[in-house]
Amino acid sequence: MLAAFASSEAQQQTACVADKTFARVASLLEKQDYRAVKSALRGLAACPHLSPIQRFNIGWLYGKAHDPADGLKVFESVAANVPDPLTHGYAIALADFELGQYQETTKTLAALRAQGMFDAKCADLLGVSYSKLGKYQDAYETMVENIRQNPSDAYGYFNLITLFVDTSEMDKAAQVADRAVAALPQSADARSMRGSIELFQGQIDTAYRDFAAAAQLSPHAPDPPFFMALADYRQAKFEEAAKVLRAAMAAGIVDSDLHYMLAECLLRIDPANSKDALEELNEAVRLDPNSVPARSLRGSVLLNAGRPQDALVDLKRARELDPNPQRDTRNTTYLLGRAYEALGRRDEAKAIFAQLGHEYSTNNSETLNQLSEQKMRATLHP
Repeated sequence: MLAAFASSEAQQQTACVADKTFARVASLLEKQDYRAVKSALRGLAACPHLSPIQRFNIGWLYGKAHDPADGLKVFESVAANVPDPLTHGYAIALADFELGQYQETTKTLAALRAQGMFDAKCADLLGVSYSKLGKYQDAYETMVENIRQNPSDAYGYFNLITLFVDTSEMDKAAQVADRAVAALPQSADARSMRGSIELFQGQIDTAYRDFAAAAQLSPHAPDPPFFMALADYRQAKFEEAAKVLRAAMAAGIVDSDLHYMLAECLLRIDPANSKDALEELNEAVRLDPNSVPARSLRGSVLLNAGRPQDALVDLKRARELDPNPQRDTRNTTYLLGRAYEALGRRDEAKAIFAQLGHEYSTNNSETLNQLSEQKMRATLHP
């Protein structure tokens, strides 16, 4: 018992060495070990002699560990001028935002603005909060004013693009994207956002050029080569798409979706070449076991190769993983029914086919279209 008490006391003394604990937390954050981060912060918060700024920093680190609720408690426990009124107010507003309390966020930021304490970060957060509340005119006015006052604030442009995308005003989104590229010529994100809008509008050649520029500006990012390959794919340039993907992999980019996309291209180049396609899909699943597109396509390839039992595993998993099974897995559902049918499990096959509601045939491009749309929307919602 005494040994246990001594150990606990030693741990407490270690936690109260603030600089060492903060350094350890920084290392844990890099490893994304958020559980250990929060444990270390709780120990540090119990120390009796921390300065107000050290306590504030504990709150900020809780936010980085995806625990805005505990972060908010810390911010509210220290004086409003720690470290200064603007930073303190922004921290509280950000914590409320991450908790989905957008009305509280707008109240805090509006109060800061009324006091003349307002910067680009505050404007970005206020505009997005108004958008989350459906107050699109307030969001628009806040974002436009922010760009006017801070013409080099990347998120000012990006948030306005997202606002127009969310309100289905793609022409206006494209105009803002043009301004973003002009104002931020070294921004890969600006190029990628404009490329996504162009791809959405069917401007494939111009989209390709923007994604190629983004790839040059950010050579280790996986999305630009994916979209370059997608642009080639949509023009039936399957060999060119495969070259783009292989070049990205040779450059050291490791990404499940690139291997999935390469498998799609290989099957288009030679539908009988299931061996090479399976190798790519195996790697895609190894890199991301929860990849719905890779598992769905691998299930299709395995089924066509006469391996329905192996296909069944992937197809069932793909349906389990998909967040919108009623909308996004019709092709996977059909393939699953075929797998049951091939295994002689007719009642299960009949039940699966009944879910489709009408006659349906396999359409693997549906899976790629869904992934492409998801990635484009993610690009347009930074």
